[in-house]
Amino acid sequence: MDADEPTKGEQGLTELLREVDPAEMASRMVTTFRASIPSYQRLPAEMLPQILAISRQNAEAFLRGIEEGRAPTEEDLEPFRQSARRRASEGMPLEDLLHAYRLGGRVTWEGLRAAAEPAQTEMLLAAADLLMEYVDLVSAAVANSYLEERQHPVSETERRLRELLDAILSPEPVSAALREFADRQGIDISGPHRPFAVTLTDGAAAGHARLAASLRGRGALAVTEGDRVVGLATPASVEVALFEGGEVCFAIGEAGPRPELAEALEDLRMLVDLARRRGQTGEVEAADLLTERLLARSPRLAVQLRRSALGPLEAYAERRSSDLLETLVAFLDCGLDRRKAAEALHVHTNTLQYRLGRIEELTGLSLDDPRDLTTFVLALSFRELDD
Repeated sequence: MDADEPTKGEQGLTELLREVDPAEMASRMVTTFRASIPSYQRLPAEMLPQILAISRQNAEAFLRGIEEGRAPTEEDLEPFRQSARRRASEGMPLEDLLHAYRLGGRVTWEGLRAAAEPAQTEMLLAAADLLMEYVDLVSAAVANSYLEERQHPVSETERRLRELLDAILSPEPVSAALREFADRQGIDISGPHRPFAVTLTDGAAAGHARLAASLRGRGALAVTEGDRVVGLATPASVEVALFEGGEVCFAIGEAGPRPELAEALEDLRMLVDLARRRGQTGEVEAADLLTERLLARSPRLAVQLRRSALGPLEAYAERRSSDLLETLVAFLDCGLDRRKAAEALHVHTNTLQYRLGRIEELTGLSLDDPRDLTTFVLALSFRELDD
């Protein structure tokens, strides 16, 4: 056998690796991060494609390195270094970042194990050794880049501000060290506090950093979270006038005691993120987007709801190029007025009635039943968020 010719074992390992879909693996990684790591739960929805992309690069780099029989190159590691620097500048704790890479390794192992046949146990063990080595190398590169970025004063300040915010949101007393830090920053942590969330419509990281610094200059505790700024303010330190104009979308909660602040701030994060996705600017009230927030808090049920109410219509549209979904939207937008809906769709009322009948037939839901009608409204609301 030629020295450069792959052995049977190497061929088998390559075949095993090719059974794993990097895109699916990356998606499972992001889902796991969001479920397990608080810092990833706080990230705006608009940042998820970025996290998904780096996760896919991670999966592809590992599979490619194993297939080629080599450790990750400097070129392979550079995207992870860049990502680590961004997370450091945003104030994400290093332990959360490294936790994500460990979880990524676990998800990768689970993917390999699921793809392996019983006869491939030996190759699977070899892949496990290679995977652990890969995770070690990537984690070291990530940690070094993170710590280098933290040498900059702004990054260190952001990290300490995040610690201070988390401390106030927790039920435990704020440490003396963090109290001293707050005093040096001119931040009054005695309360009462008003939670707030704000995002710039252009989404530039530098702009959000300047906004956070401006708010801190007024005495607010403000930190960046990707393309969003959140924090706590005394009633006198944050004013609606500061946010007025067409460049921002923001929400400010009522002043409240510490035990209620964490939940209130999470509500404002979701409110601002949903409003931004709908293209809204200016102030968003706490009572706004209640239906959308309800769906966002129960994504698994929302998906089931959409599949149940709209799945048959979407499948029918693919086969027949039908207008049933458009008809349903117009009918609801016109307040269930059949004449107005027919005019909006430029069809005869008999045509509209036929289409509404087909909608009920395909979905098994009645447009005259209030409960079924609510199902349609919720499903369409989630479709607008999800698309």
